[in-house]
Amino acid sequence: MNVPIELAEIEPPRFEFPWPSACHPQALAVDEQMIAWGRAHDLIPDEVYLERVIRTRYGYLAARCYPHADTELLQIIADYFLWFFLADDLFVDRVQTVTPDTLTNLTAMIDVLDYDRSRPLPVYGESAWLDVCRRLRARLSAEQFERFATGIRLWASTAGLQMLDHLQRRPIAMGDYETIRRYASGMTPSLALPDAANQAHLTAEEYHHPTLHRLRMHTNNVVCWSNDIHSLQVEARQPGQFRNMVTLYAAQGQTLREAVDTTAGRVRVEIDAFLRSAQPAQQTASPALFKYIEGLKDWMRGYQDWYDHDTQRYATAHAEQDADDRDTLTS
Repeated sequence: MNVPIELAEIEPPRFEFPWPSACHPQALAVDEQMIAWGRAHDLIPDEVYLERVIRTRYGYLAARCYPHADTELLQIIADYFLWFFLADDLFVDRVQTVTPDTLTNLTAMIDVLDYDRSRPLPVYGESAWLDVCRRLRARLSAEQFERFATGIRLWASTAGLQMLDHLQRRPIAMGDYETIRRYASGMTPSLALPDAANQAHLTAEEYHHPTLHRLRMHTNNVVCWSNDIHSLQVEARQPGQFRNMVTLYAAQGQTLREAVDTTAGRVRVEIDAFLRSAQPAQQTASPALFKYIEGLKDWMRGYQDWYDHDTQRYATAHAEQDADDRDTLTS
């Protein structure tokens, strides 16, 4: 794809949230231990990916999105983030999406959840994933872990829908895109963890209540759609793999600047909708439910702060090289 000159001139908007920032005090140590864990489990394929992991700072994303977790649980989550981002990059968001190994790569991850074991010849990331799952099972209740596991199964399943989209020549319909993005993003398992991270335990009735479901949907949309703006520089350099909300609006005739503004407007609508539902819900909430909703706020603000202050995953200076590196590693 020839990247338009207009793309380099776009300054991503910053989204404001009426609640304070927070970051776990052990962020640096957790990030360093996460890298050591990833290398020990052969999760980082080469020095190119090691450099990307160092500057992406997934441990800081965990520390900002779960700032009140105890250090042990935070480390598990950070290690999970490293596994998820690398597995997602290599299995789902790759330039050459479907390979002879695609089905095995994804079904292996589901089987780890279902059988609590790896295969005799583990695929990339399988042993690391088994380690994460066993550590999470030891820390979460059965109900909490199953919420998380359901989100992972949805991610792996929705990956198939995303691949079907990538095989089409015409742009996906916006409604179809939003459905796929909601689950392929990995936000669903992440939003199963805020009660445990805040030393609370939602009942099944609370977790599945329609109001809390709406709040998770708003949170999911805020993070995913703002990420569509932030990742535009990288994704626009990946041939055939750059569809997101911004580029879909551009395909409908908007300029890239207009498409960014339209997407940003939708993010702000979701933030306002979250606030309208969250404020009355917290007034009558149990302590666990109150903490969970605070955890959703931590996720939205934490992601924005990670983008603003920590990560270089979406930095313009690295965008073109990262696209070339991913093409080399996955072809």
